[in-house]
Amino acid sequence: MGVTWRSTTVDRLVDALAPALPARAVVAAVAADEGGYAVRLSDSCPMDGRFEIGSITKTLTGIVLASLVNDGVVALDDEAGRWLDAGANSDITLGQLATHTSGLPRLPPGHAVGTADPYDFLTAEAAEFELRRTGSRPRGVDWDYSNFGFQVLSLALERATSVSFGSLLDHRIFAPLGMTCSGIAGHGRGSRVQGHVQAVPVQSWTHHLWGAGGVEASAEDMARLLSACLTPPESAVGQAIRVAEQPYYQTDPLRSAGLGWVLGPPGYLGHDGATSARRSPVPASVVDGLVGGCPEVVEDREPGRRGRPLDHEDCRHVLGRVVVPAGAVDAGPSVAAD
Repeated sequence: MGVTWRSTTVDRLVDALAPALPARAVVAAVAADEGGYAVRLSDSCPMDGRFEIGSITKTLTGIVLASLVNDGVVALDDEAGRWLDAGANSDITLGQLATHTSGLPRLPPGHAVGTADPYDFLTAEAAEFELRRTGSRPRGVDWDYSNFGFQVLSLALERATSVSFGSLLDHRIFAPLGMTCSGIAGHGRGSRVQGHVQAVPVQSWTHHLWGAGGVEASAEDMARLLSACLTPPESAVGQAIRVAEQPYYQTDPLRSAGLGWVLGPPGYLGHDGATSARRSPVPASVVDGLVGGCPEVVEDREPGRRGRPLDHEDCRHVLGRVVVPAGAVDAGPSVAAD
């Protein structure tokens, strides 16, 4: 029964997306439940094709943090100023960074709107400078989504461990889960899938601080992650996943924040991601024990051709009780999405 559900789900998902996208678009869809997972790739997608997963990276950063907490290397209430020259923002804790309650803005003050490579300037040194020039706001009071916060978090974890963030991901998540075609941009096995907007190849963003959106992964690896997040294994990485998926801050009566995760309305666990020309909606959405994996779409639009955007009703039809937003996006290279 589970095999049929998984296979049917990915088939319906890809079939629903196909009319909304040009024929050359690359689509990968995954679905998982307690019994396993299914993957379907469009004909043009290589088996080992690596997609930029955008802000889904934040869930991985949360798992790395939870893993280090479990090992006693850091604590959620450790202040970033222990490792970073953050000025008035030195008292921000790792837990606040991971739950978007640090008071930091969505993007650093030095971010230039309209640039084709929005994070190229944000080196470790620049991030500390941006922290010092950012005004201090109350901590743990309001939920305010912050890419900058997760970039700072990954830098703090590097400093706390004296290990590169890519290696932290490899050793604490990718290797234990068998995610062999995943890594920070430009590192690891697999074939990198080129993104396009209006049929024109789009440059991938440069990342110096990887924790907000710098990971690439294949569909198969995302399926492995999805399965592990639904049914965490009895291992160190499984324990870290359980810790990361717990609610740490109540954002409203129906929703809360985990370590990198969005929880709620009741039954929902997930995150989405987007980069310059790729969109990877929601890796995990749990309703009544079901999990739906949304597709990763690399746009290759022909000039003047636009597909019909998918809405919530499309996904309800495709996934039944699993409601996941998805859509054909047209995010140009100047947009610092997610």
